[in-house]
Amino acid sequence: MGGGWRSNAMNTENGQSVRLSPGLARRAIRFSFAQSMIGAIYGASTGGMFLIGYALKLGADNVRIGLMSTIPMLVIGVQLLTAAVIEKGVSRRKLTFVFALLNVLSWALVILIPYAAAGASSSVKTSILIGIITCVTLFAYVSGNARGSWIGDLIPSRFRGRFFGNAAMYAGIIAAVFAILEGWFLDVVKDMGIGAFSLLFGFGMVFGLINAWLFLPQADVPLTRHEASGSLWRMIRETLSNRLLMVVTAFVTVWSLQSVAGPFYATYMLRDMGMSFRGVGCVNAVWMVSWLVSGPIWGRVVDRWGCRPVLVACAAALGPLQAVWLWIDTPARVYAVIPIANVFAGFLTGGVGVGISTLLYKATPAAGRSVQFAVYSVLVVLLAAPFPTLGGCLPGWL
Repeated sequence: MGGGWRSNAMNTENGQSVRLSPGLARRAIRFSFAQSMIGAIYGASTGGMFLIGYALKLGADNVRIGLMSTIPMLVIGVQLLTAAVIEKGVSRRKLTFVFALLNVLSWALVILIPYAAAGASSSVKTSILIGIITCVTLFAYVSGNARGSWIGDLIPSRFRGRFFGNAAMYAGIIAAVFAILEGWFLDVVKDMGIGAFSLLFGFGMVFGLINAWLFLPQADVPLTRHEASGSLWRMIRETLSNRLLMVVTAFVTVWSLQSVAGPFYATYMLRDMGMSFRGVGCVNAVWMVSWLVSGPIWGRVVDRWGCRPVLVACAAALGPLQAVWLWIDTPARVYAVIPIANVFAGFLTGGVGVGISTLLYKATPAAGRSVQFAVYSVLVVLLAAPFPTLGGCLPGWL
């Protein structure tokens, strides 16, 4: 965090300016970095391979694993409603905090499933899980849209590439450590059955609550109002005519189609090859370490050379890398091949993530950004939503 963070008290965006004192900007950056680490613990404890493992314990099959990713994505339309509320002048800090809090508290319902539905069939239990995860996702969409608009006014524009890169690094450090520790924990207490997951999710909730609370000390910057803030449809039309944003949307949509396989990496290793949670955690940790190391590097490259060359180079190199899974059919091959592949995959994914995050703020004006973010998210998510379920159906079809 060099002196550059302290030098910019004005955030200039497409002719609009948001004044923020250097002290408030530094405070927001510090708290955001803290949240990236604390949020990583929350995410590592409640998502990824642990949520997949929990669903498998409840009796989920491939199709339901796919539905668990697809159905929650379908509520993305709530971001348009969120954007309309924000444009009416509702506090982005309050909106972010309240819905981040609801997102965390919903995990208490996930923990209760095996106890409240003890006599129910596996299909009923997994259906309840999908329903709760849909609510969790809905709350995340609302808080995410509000936070995305808000942070654009908190972080000086000249340093956003570096900010996103460093935030990814801090989150990656924690995620890598906890993927291994929590995998080891589940292997140690696996005799407890599904109760071990309850302990893990409860642990994650503590950090989720801390993460939500850290929104409150950050400056509630007044929204840069759009001249058409009273007409949502006009703002949507303006978004669709934003050529740069539509190009970014097309790129991210195609990139997101690989979600056809997303939920099944962990399923394949945990269920089909019988690997331990600790083993899967170690393999994933290699990707996370590579990702975290790459963040600050890509942040500086993006700030100096721009987003497009980074996105083109990383996407072109990362696409063919997935072909290594054609030869992976035993745990021994996973341990021999995937850690090496994950070194490259983590590094390249870091470039794509930092490039997209930075480019989105360049492509959207400060005035009306919440609506433009919402339209972007709806288009990307709805087009990609069917693919996890398609992935769940493919093994049966093949």
